[in-house]
Amino acid sequence: MNDMLSFDLDQTSTFVMTLNFEGKTFISSFKTGDKAEQLVDISIDPDSQDPVSDELTSELDQQIDLYFAADTPRDAPKFEFSAAASKAYAANPAAKRKRIWQRYLRSGFVQSNLKPDFDKNQVQFNEHLSPYTVKEVGKRPESGWPLFIAMHGGGGAPAQVNDSQWKIMQRYYKDQSGVTGYKYLALRAPNNTWNGFYTDYVYPLIENLVRQMIALGDVDPNKVFIMGYSHGGYGAFAIGPKIPYRFAAVHSSAAAPTGGETSAKTLRNTRFTFMVGENDNAYGRRERCQAFAKQIEQLKQDHPDDYPVEFLFKPGFGHGGLPDRDMIAAMYDYTRLNQPKNLTWQMTDSVVDHFDWLSVENPGKGKLAEAAIAGNRVKVSTENLDAVTVWLDARLIDPGQPVTMEAFGETREVVYKPDLKQFCESLKRTGDIHLSYDFKVDLAAEAAEQ
Repeated sequence: MNDMLSFDLDQTSTFVMTLNFEGKTFISSFKTGDKAEQLVDISIDPDSQDPVSDELTSELDQQIDLYFAADTPRDAPKFEFSAAASKAYAANPAAKRKRIWQRYLRSGFVQSNLKPDFDKNQVQFNEHLSPYTVKEVGKRPESGWPLFIAMHGGGGAPAQVNDSQWKIMQRYYKDQSGVTGYKYLALRAPNNTWNGFYTDYVYPLIENLVRQMIALGDVDPNKVFIMGYSHGGYGAFAIGPKIPYRFAAVHSSAAAPTGGETSAKTLRNTRFTFMVGENDNAYGRRERCQAFAKQIEQLKQDHPDDYPVEFLFKPGFGHGGLPDRDMIAAMYDYTRLNQPKNLTWQMTDSVVDHFDWLSVENPGKGKLAEAAIAGNRVKVSTENLDAVTVWLDARLIDPGQPVTMEAFGETREVVYKPDLKQFCESLKRTGDIHLSYDFKVDLAAEAAEQ
């Protein structure tokens, strides 16, 4: 994958590259810059054959490189793409998304914002820092490494106790020889508090970790898993329902949902398993897990095709020694569901402000947004919210037809217009091509102008 043809070319000159592949000819022109090295791609994806001139494509590439430059802040509202670049994108968004994704992965933004921590095996959010260890098990699958994030026990204890628990977690889940291959990442909590894995700073920290591993760790974005035991299990019970759109599957052992932090409603499209022993009664763990299981059963009755959640109750077991050390194999075959047509977002904090193709400016406890897409009709219902933003593209709706938006007691039609800047802003925020969209509609209790 990393082998590249190299040519010595004159700087600031125009060249034509021709590629013959399986009886087809692909031609692309490009202009060299004044840098020592320059990467030129020719896509053989059928979707990439669009009516965009080489000149416009070259302009798009240059503009993308500027937007994702090393000194560009994460939010760059003042940056305006040229008309030529926007035209090149709008002519074939599906192909250009892939092109922009590849340039993002090699960008100065990634090198400047993600690589320093990646090189040190650590992840940060604000003043909070978590080191981690990572190992490769088996052979890399063709689509990239699946990633298993494992969180240790401990919690409110001296540092040496949590360090010891972290070392145990580095080998706790057994290497699984029966699957193709994966990366196993053991994450150290950023502190030694009782809720080190399940408080407000953790969720953006985990998002930063996933962004980092996708961009630099050769990780398949659709095969990211998170799991934990005891203290780490409480983390899985909070992190999974908060940001389920990041994961193919989530597992919690010897823990329980945290009141006010864990919502069963948000697990509509994500595999989630939780294991507890019959005699694990401290802090009401068994009772709380059983109550959570009842909530899930009711949700499954209301939505028979959704909520792939399973309660693994273990008679005779207590808090330790649960039979969960082969969970990697049990989770491995799951793949994240991209572009789900139904979302239920029960907000339980003021930190997580987006949920796949929904976002809000002021998240908070007790707020809810539920959305469904049927054909080209998008219906949004809310509780304790007066505004919500819907993000769309051709993967969710028919781009050639008007889109009907129904929310806050009003219905209106909008015309889908792929927007290069919207896509790049979305990609910079998520670091994931599958979670990035190029058209947004702001909905409010009093209809705002599109």
